[in-house]
Amino acid sequence: MSRSWERQVRRNSKQVNAARRKQGQSSIGGKTSISEYTAYKGRNIVFPAALIILGIIYAVMGIMYPTADGFSVIFIVTVALYILLGVMLYFRKPYLKIGRDSLITTKFNRDRLISSSQVKSIRLQKGYVVIEHSSKGGSWVFSRTLNRYDTDAMSEHLRTFAAQHKISIQEKA
Repeated sequence: MSRSWERQVRRNSKQVNAARRKQGQSSIGGKTSISEYTAYKGRNIVFPAALIILGIIYAVMGIMYPTADGFSVIFIVTVALYILLGVMLYFRKPYLKIGRDSLITTKFNRDRLISSSQVKSIRLQKGYVVIEHSSKGGSWVFSRTLNRYDTDAMSEHLRTFAAQHKISIQEKA
């Protein structure tokens, strides 16, 4: 179907669903946002661990070499914030969501979305997936060793995505 037809169907189904809700009936033909995207989640380990270790090192050095006036509030807050930031980054999982015609990931705590027309190429290696795009910012790199992504499953889904949108794919052994 063409995009204008899809928009028209979406608009009409929205009107029908609004009328059905008023009558107390269930909605029809609604796609949920969960079914639109397939999410591949990883786990941040290296950077959060480095922040926690840095916080512990600061705490140990502060205990071993105290200042004349004892522990200052700013020292305790600094150590606590390093550890808190490390814990927060550990529990915030990085992800790649593959949709019908777009890709979404988080970069610097913001969702980044690129459409299939912005993807230049996809490089698949053992343990790595690199998505090169024409929009602002560098290439997106997803690693099995650094962020614990399931790169094999991602590669399979990205192959079908690339074939569907005629995107060049480079595979290295």
